[in-house]
Amino acid sequence: MKRLKNNIFLTIISFALIALSLVGCTSSKEINQVSDNKKTITIGTSGGYYPFTFSDNGKLSGFEIDVWNDIGKRLGYNVEFKTASFSGLFGMLESGKVDTLANQITISDERKEKYYFTEPTVYSGAQIIVKKGNDSIKSFDDLKNKTVGVDLGSNYEQIVREKGKGKNIKVVTYQNTDAAFNELLLGRIDAVVIDKVSALATIKEKDLALQLAGNPIDKLENAYPFRKTKENKEFIELVNSTLNDMQNDGTLKSISDKWLGMNVTVPNNDEGNVTSVVSKDKALSFDFMYSLKLIPMLITAVKTTLSLSIFGMIIGLIIGIILSLIRVYKIPVLKQIAEVYISFLRGTPLLVQLFLLYFGIPQVIPALKDMSAYTAALVGLGINASAYIAEALRASINAINKGQMEACLSVGMTPWQGLRRIILPQAFRIAIPPLGNIFVNTIQSSSLAFTLGVAELLAKAQMQAAASYKFFESYIIVAIMYWIIIEFFNYLQRILERKLSVY
Repeated sequence: MKRLKNNIFLTIISFALIALSLVGCTSSKEINQVSDNKKTITIGTSGGYYPFTFSDNGKLSGFEIDVWNDIGKRLGYNVEFKTASFSGLFGMLESGKVDTLANQITISDERKEKYYFTEPTVYSGAQIIVKKGNDSIKSFDDLKNKTVGVDLGSNYEQIVREKGKGKNIKVVTYQNTDAAFNELLLGRIDAVVIDKVSALATIKEKDLALQLAGNPIDKLENAYPFRKTKENKEFIELVNSTLNDMQNDGTLKSISDKWLGMNVTVPNNDEGNVTSVVSKDKALSFDFMYSLKLIPMLITAVKTTLSLSIFGMIIGLIIGIILSLIRVYKIPVLKQIAEVYISFLRGTPLLVQLFLLYFGIPQVIPALKDMSAYTAALVGLGINASAYIAEALRASINAINKGQMEACLSVGMTPWQGLRRIILPQAFRIAIPPLGNIFVNTIQSSSLAFTLGVAELLAKAQMQAAASYKFFESYIIVAIMYWIIIEFFNYLQRILERKLSVY
């Protein structure tokens, strides 16, 4: 038993070293990149907010992208964009993963208390959007007892809630505007409150059966937020000076005209004169060729999904085996720690764990600030899976007749030899079905990595759907690809089960 405990201890130390090396390698790589490009500014964006930031055939495009590329060129900075869901952007900024955000961030008093803002680059208004032909909603008062969609964590949510006090307005939040618009088109909500400029451009470009309802309910000024540090305050002065130059030489107007068909970079701009957009009713149809065109691009994202899932499962297996042995052999202190570890990971959502690992812990442990989103997602998936693997293996080990270990000891085997040669092989055979289910769940859970900025399979599809508004075509091909991947591993699982079922 003493030898077994020593082996377990050595295994724990080995895994810790492996985990540290994974994080360390990633961090060193990022540090080298920064040292090689001393003038690098990292911009956080969703890549799903047409026409300001969106994916065009896998490449980021839009108003924000052009503005920051021009700023970087003028200041001599290398501009790097990191994509994540809108709900995760401020977490990236707060934890220092990015320097600023370019996603039409509205200046508000609450945000000004936490961040420095550049001069506004877009002047717009919070606009009510309804389905075409709905003339019953013409002002904010008409939203009484209605269901209204807004972007999660956006300033529009706050505007609706404050103005809607006493009006019984049901506010529904979405990860992005495109999801809200799709719900509106399907008739599941009554209206959407969103940036007027973006709405005008999206409705016109995508030919959506939507219309503006009345005038804007609030004025908005959008700019770029920075954390409140001395260095950022000085850098903002450079950015403001550059934006002023771009305004004077007509660059901002040119970018605005390019993407929006109007100049929204100055106060009292001409967007206020546009109150409606004529759009055609489009018949529902399935664009088969569009789905086929997505496949090559999505296949490249499959590599990310598979690497996250497979290596996450490997990490989970290593930790899970250790935890199961600790609980089976009731090693003092470690047993209690293992029980708390398993309870926490099984009792909290994976998304919360990923946010805590990537956004929260770096604020407490600054050394982890340089941990990449991929590494965070990989470790998060691994430790989450380990809790379930540990319980599956513990149950499998306990299912083995205890007399078998006694028989091993009676013929001169050490406890470790009996465990390795007799007990664990049988336990793994019993555990194959639940381990297969855990692996399938890990593959599916990898889709949450986009909240941290990892462009995996579902993330690529979301960005394409946001750009084309072909939601069904995008998501059906993703669903089929997930299905094929999982069925392939199910096939391998069945082969393994047959092999191990032969005595």
